[in-house]
Amino acid sequence: MNRRRFRLVAAIVAAGSLLLAGCGGGGNSASGAGANVETDAQGFALNTGPAQKGGTVNILGAVDLSHLDPEMGNDGNVLNFYRLIYRQLTTYSNEPGKGTTVVPDLATDTGQPNADKTVWTFTLKDNIFYQDGTPIKAQDFKFSIERSFDPAVAIGQNYHRPYLDPSGQYQGVYKDPAGLKSIEVPDDKTIVFHLSKPLAGFPDIAATAVFTPFPADKVTGPTSIDQNPIASGPYMIDGYTRGSQLTLSRNPNWKPETDDVRPAYPDNYKFIFGLDPSTIDQRMISDQGEDKNAIASSTNPLLAASLSRIQQPQFKSRTVRNVPNCTTYMAMNTTKQPLGDLRVRQAINYAVDLKSNQAATGGEQMATITHDMLTPEVPGRVPFNLYPSAGDQGDVAKAKELLTEAGYPNGFEATIDVRSIPVWKAQAEAMQQSLERVGIKLTLNVIDASTYYEVIATPAKQHEMAITGWCSPWLSGIPLLQPLFDGRQITATGNQNISQINDPEINKRLDEISVITDLDQQNAEYAELNKQIMEKAPVVPLDWATNLQMAGSNVANAFAHPGRTGYIDYTSVGLKDPTK
Repeated sequence: MNRRRFRLVAAIVAAGSLLLAGCGGGGNSASGAGANVETDAQGFALNTGPAQKGGTVNILGAVDLSHLDPEMGNDGNVLNFYRLIYRQLTTYSNEPGKGTTVVPDLATDTGQPNADKTVWTFTLKDNIFYQDGTPIKAQDFKFSIERSFDPAVAIGQNYHRPYLDPSGQYQGVYKDPAGLKSIEVPDDKTIVFHLSKPLAGFPDIAATAVFTPFPADKVTGPTSIDQNPIASGPYMIDGYTRGSQLTLSRNPNWKPETDDVRPAYPDNYKFIFGLDPSTIDQRMISDQGEDKNAIASSTNPLLAASLSRIQQPQFKSRTVRNVPNCTTYMAMNTTKQPLGDLRVRQAINYAVDLKSNQAATGGEQMATITHDMLTPEVPGRVPFNLYPSAGDQGDVAKAKELLTEAGYPNGFEATIDVRSIPVWKAQAEAMQQSLERVGIKLTLNVIDASTYYEVIATPAKQHEMAITGWCSPWLSGIPLLQPLFDGRQITATGNQNISQINDPEINKRLDEISVITDLDQQNAEYAELNKQIMEKAPVVPLDWATNLQMAGSNVANAFAHPGRTGYIDYTSVGLKDPTK
């Protein structure tokens, strides 16, 4: 069974599992919301209607983009932004309901594998160019991918590393210009990847941001792209004042006939940063002036306090519910005591009041409680709960029993890293209250939202705990489990194994499962490994966010896209009437 062809089943919503109708039919027409607006059974937008060419779409956000270099950014908002200005070998479909389907981007197809899926060959399309008219060549992919191994930029997505450099010794093209033998470029149109082990899902890796090409002769050093991006997508940067505003205009050398994914409806995009989250909510609800042409950024879903204000059809019909392809969790740093003790980590899993965390996130309409690390639509996933409690409110007695066994009858003190976003701080405060019941006293370390992931991905800067999230449109244990729990992938920067667990049994199972070529069998084995990982308790799964993201009344083609961590895809939207 081909995993990449699984159809998206949309968001789990309040008071049970309500499967949303596909945007192409089966939904309701929103009363008073305008023609062709599709809504779910609760009145939230499935699709805000057809778009026209032209005009400017505004993106309102509290947080600036982490990095303009696609080798360096790794949060959902910046990955969403990248698709406006960058292209890769493959990408994810923008067709509603098919957002987990890999499709060709700069390549002519999704790759041609050999029999055992260890060699993948891609052929580039004709008439593909950078913003200055320079042709995009296969050599540019090799250079860019090798550049991603440089320690100065190696903080972005890293799925490719164990397949292209299993030794972990390669330090990037600037330190080793000879490059990787695993990447071969026989001519300008062809690039061949020789993987260290079979991987049927390599087209998903080829869709990650690190597979953005750049011409070597126009990149002056490891960090130059972060200052001077070179666009290959439909838009290019027109102006940027960090912390304030970024504007995009059309890339004159992007050829729409080579791009079946990005409709490029607007003439311009304007990203506005530094806004207070409550101000964003107020502006989106009020829907005045240019805000009719705006959406809230992926970093700024509706605040829980604003939920009661949008219950009327005219508001709900322009509010998109996030699809649940992200798991919010608390990582426990196993290298710091007493979290190196399994009994302590299990005690914390028992102690956490998941219901309180859900309330802090916004309640049942904005979060679904989970007890494991695979998202709901992963093939083969089997739900389980190893740390049960009445009403998911925590088992204080069991937690105290385990802490006493571990030698901490009165608890201990620890620090928890948290992103400076209201909902995340509310979750951390709920965690404080949960753990205080068993004597664990948490101090919050609030980190700037734009640099948060970079900080917690640097082990030297980590504290005992951290609230974070992990998402993937690639519905497999490879992206959802391996980066988070493979102890051999712990790195000095760009580390995704936030719990820093390095367990030989887990490492061995990851190796054994990764080479299984029968996808049904592989999915079943990952489902079992999911349970084995939770027995080791390196994390506390909290919820699948079903956040709400508002669009202005003139914004069209806004829908929840699983390839964009469940939020509205920036490349899909346009305006209903560009003259307004």
